[in-house]
Order: sequence, then C-alpha cells, then structure tokens
Amino acid sequence: MSKYQGVTDLKPLILQLNATQQSALLDRLFSIARASNEDIDLSPPVVRIVWVLLAMSTIVVTTRLAVKYRTTRRLYLDDGLMAVALVLGWVHAVFLQVSFTNGLGRHVYFLEPAQRYLALKYGFISLVWSYLCPLFGRLSFCAFLLCVAETDPRTKKWPIWIFIVLQIIVNVLASVLLLSTCGTHIEDLWLLNLGNYFEYCLPVQVQTDYAYFAGSFNTFTDLFLTIQPAMLIVHTKLATSNKIGVASLFCLSIIAMIAAVVRTVAAHILNDVGDYTYELTPYITWVSVELNVVLTVTSLPLLRPLAQEARERATRMLSVNRKTKEPWDDTISLRSIHTHTQNDEKSKTGAGVGVVALSATPAHNGFVAQQDPEAVIRTVEVEISYEKNETPMIHAALVGLVQGQAMERLAGR
Repeated sequence: MSKYQGVTDLKPLILQLNATQQSALLDRLFSIARASNEDIDLSPPVVRIVWVLLAMSTIVVTTRLAVKYRTTRRLYLDDGLMAVALVLGWVHAVFLQVSFTNGLGRHVYFLEPAQRYLALKYGFISLVWSYLCPLFGRLSFCAFLLCVAETDPRTKKWPIWIFIVLQIIVNVLASVLLLSTCGTHIEDLWLLNLGNYFEYCLPVQVQTDYAYFAGSFNTFTDLFLTIQPAMLIVHTKLATSNKIGVASLFCLSIIAMIAAVVRTVAAHILNDVGDYTYELTPYITWVSVELNVVLTVTSLPLLRPLAQEARERATRMLSVNRKTKEPWDDTISLRSIHTHTQNDEKSKTGAGVGVVALSATPAHNGFVAQQDPEAVIRTVEVEISYEKNETPMIHAALVGLVQGQAMERLAGR
C-alpha cells in the first residue's frame, strides 16, 4: 500500500496473524505511508472554529438566561435544559482540544504511540457529547414550544411530545452505541490493536449507518422545530409586519437543519477504520458547527426583550432631542392606596406609570383636580400576582407572539 488507508480490506489477513505479526504489519504500513505523504496538520483552523463558535453560543445562551431572569424574575425548565446543553458543549470542546493537542488533524502514522492513543481516545469520546449537547438544546426548544402552545387551543401538543421522546431515544442510543462499539475491549481502538478491533468490535458499517439515521432524524426534528413556530405565528392576531419580525427569530431552526444535513453527509468517513486522526477532521468540524448552531438559534428568540429595550431607549433619546421636557412631565412609582402620608414606601411589585402633576385643589375622593407642579400626588399601588397558568402567556409575550395585557404584565415584573 502506498498509503495507510482501506485497512478494513485487510481484515481477513490481519485476523490470521498473531499479535507480533499484526504489530509488524502495522509498522510496515506506517513506514510506507510516511514515505509517500507529508505531515500535514489540519487542526489550527478547526480549533479556531470550535472555540469561536463556542464563545458565540456561550454569549448568546448566558445573555438569554440573564434577560429571562431579569424579565420574569425566575428561570424555567427550558432554561435549565439549555444550561445543561451549554455545559455539554464545553465538555465536547475540552475533549476535542486535548485530542487536537495530541495530534488530531495529523495523519495517524506520524504520531507517536502515546499521542496516537490520546488523540484517538479523546476525539472518539468527544463524539458522545456531540449527540448529547444538541439533544438538550432541542429538548429546551421543545419545552418552550410546549409552554407557548398553551396559549393557542388550536395547536396540538402531542407532535411535540413525540419528537421529545424520539430525540431522547435516538441520540442517547447513538451515544451508548459509540461507547459500547467494542464492548469491554474499547481500549484496543485507542491502541490501534487491529486484530482485537476486528474480532470484538462492531463492523464500522453499523456506526456509519446509525450516524446516517441519527443525523437524518435530527434534521427532520429541526424541520419540525421550524414549522411548528410558524403555525403558532400564523394563528396570532399580530400585524403582518410583526409576524414577519417574530418569524425571523422564531423559525431559525432551519439553520440548524442545514448544519445537521452537512454533518450527516460527512458521516461517510466513518466507513473505514484507518487514518481516523486525519480523515475525521472535516466531520468533527461540522459536528461542532451543528451543536453550536443549535445552542444559538434556539436561544436567539428569547433575546427579543433586549432588542425591544434598545429600541425604546433609542426612541426616548430621539424624543428628548426633539423637545424640552416640562418640569411636571415625570414618571412616579405607584404607591399604596391605603397610605395617605408622604412617607409611603415605593412598591416593589407595582408598575411605574406616567403621571401629570395636578393642582392642590382636592376632589371629593381625595385626588387633586387641577394642574399644579407643586402639588403632592397620591397614587395607587397595584400588586400583580403571577400564577403557574400565566407562564405560557409570559413566554409568548417574551418572543412577541402576544401583546397588550400580557406585555404589560411582563413589564410590571
């Protein structure tokens, strides 16, 4: 052989050799391959892609959690699932970094045995987290959709539950299959003990076929997570322009679907056990792209309150530049209706309202009746309590599916 490739084709020969002869054959194949190939390292651009994408998804997810907590004063199930997904994304990146440090991205025959062992081991285990990380990201978005679907009785929730169950089964099984591919002899994979690998491990075609199946199902899930929000948007009474704006954030799973398609196509490299440290690099790149895209696009819709706040701040600045603020044009916090002194404490649960100062002439109900900037203003405290059944409406308001009273309640938190 001029290159170390197609090792699977040598399976009948390798199984006829003893351990010493197998080691000698492997050394011979490595020697021939080193003589006919350059020591190329594909890892530098891939490492940059992995960490840049992870940094972006980390910023988006942490901002999503901060905005959600600041707006609603609590976190929900979908936020917990997304936090787990982010942690698994970091675990995946750390395993990949250890693998790259030890030679992932280079031809296996240029690596020292210790490097080869660590590169193969940590690179292989990183694939386990590559299934679990996007799994939790998709489960987070499904949990969010289940919550929002409560606001529309026309929306069926059973399809969402079916995808939740199938997502768990398909992706957990993929992780288990990776770890159990060689049973109790998985160390032989890191050591490139080809005789034991061919004897005890599942055929490589099994891994490839299941990778195709899992990738296809994840792609179909992303398609569903694009269509389902679109149906919710169509059912709303929002103006067309608002529907388009909400859809541009709420239906971003189509980007994750594209990444999943590319990852699935790239899984063909799993067909042959050979120069894994070099040949798997493009596949690992798309694995990282997919999981980070899932983390990002499923969190972006919940950043809408941040965008609204920035838009309102810009509007206020423009308004101040156009006119001079009058001395009585103030916003005063709501105070208790039961307290009639100037020592009232500000309500921590009431919402602020714009109040125009009135004159000191009181009406029969205790409120001033004419404009007077020096008057003492008596206001009313409104306390809003939030029950569990308001959670769906609050989530719908967060992404702009409902407006009006729901938005006012959200703003009053």
